[in-house]
Amino acid sequence: GDTIRFIGRFDTTKPEGPRFSWPGSAIVTRFSGTSLSARFIDASTPEQSNFFQVVIDGESRGVLKVNNQKELYTVADGLADGEHELLLHRRTEALVGVTQFLEFVPQQGEELLPVPAAPERRIEVIGDSISAGYGIDGADETCPFTSDTENNYLAYSALTGRLLEADTTIVAWSGRGVVRNYDDEVADTMPEIYGRTIADEPQPAWDFSSWVPQVVVINLGTNDFSINVPGDAEFRAPFTNAYAGLVETVRENYPEAFIFCTIGPMLSDGYPEGAEALTRARSYIGKVIEDRAASGDDRVRLLEFPQHNGEQDGLGCDYHPSKKTNEKMAAQLSEAISEELGW
Repeated sequence: GDTIRFIGRFDTTKPEGPRFSWPGSAIVTRFSGTSLSARFIDASTPEQSNFFQVVIDGESRGVLKVNNQKELYTVADGLADGEHELLLHRRTEALVGVTQFLEFVPQQGEELLPVPAAPERRIEVIGDSISAGYGIDGADETCPFTSDTENNYLAYSALTGRLLEADTTIVAWSGRGVVRNYDDEVADTMPEIYGRTIADEPQPAWDFSSWVPQVVVINLGTNDFSINVPGDAEFRAPFTNAYAGLVETVRENYPEAFIFCTIGPMLSDGYPEGAEALTRARSYIGKVIEDRAASGDDRVRLLEFPQHNGEQDGLGCDYHPSKKTNEKMAAQLSEAISEELGW
């Protein structure tokens, strides 16, 4: 059997090894011995490195920092002699840099072992900084983005997968919107990059038939409704059309999937002042779901995450949801998924 399993989107067109960049991309192996090393070619820098959660035999064993300064890394050592299972979970998002996995290097005389089969349950999350895990490990709301405070492993997106024992693919990029990015940043929107294997490379396109989830979670709109939000008359149609288009793309690729259209915990009617961001997001997204139902698609549902409470649960960098808020979100989402799918 295979000794390595990949979770998420990996570009397998290069003979040296698969490349990946989306947050939550993960590599699973089993091995014998007391230690294991790995080789990577990574585009990130010492100033803003990629980070991986190292999980051995189901327990978090620290963090692996990977960047362009070297290829060979000790992933684990000092383990009890015997057979072990490893999960390497990418905590950082695409903007930090592409990683290419070359190989695992067992210690002398030891070997990689066949991995368990992938679970039947599969979830795809399409989102922004909230789904990526921006700032979760930050002390409070005053820190800016840094790759070492981003932690997808503790984001609701990844937590939900662990709660439901599902493989989870996370397609998320901070600041990106449905039709308009944060503060009108000139860059591709999420619907424009959703079909990519590597987040900032148009080719190779992702093969949607290669991995078909039973559940898709869309958590977008927070950036569209941030800073200088256009008025309702000019914004309703472009937003709803783009959102409906994304839902249609998901449905075309995954005819049977249950789709949750969610409203993120950062949206409120208080900010930006006068924008009525939460009310409008709820109305626009609600209309898309109504139209799907009217056309006979009854497997699309609205799920609203309550506005997060910084005083009670803390805040991550730049007012992002804290670890505690992400835990609450994961509990709410996994319960809703269980309800609809009987998981």
